[in-house]
Amino acid sequence: MKDDKDICYIKPDKDYLVFGFGEVVNPAFEQGAHMHPVAWTITALDESTEQRIRELVAKAAG
Repeated sequence: MKDDKDICYIKPDKDYLVFGFGEVVNPAFEQGAHMHPVAWTITALDESTEQRIRELVAKAAG
């Protein structure tokens, strides 16, 4: 939560997790791009995936 608004979520599924951001803050936004990722399907949680999630959450919370 940031400023009383959800900024990210985790949605469990049978075979994977969905990790995503709401409309308020999207740390994966790229200026000038016409498409912006808002959710990722996580099929395995290794060290590099955890690090990328940490980076995105820190950027969103910043």
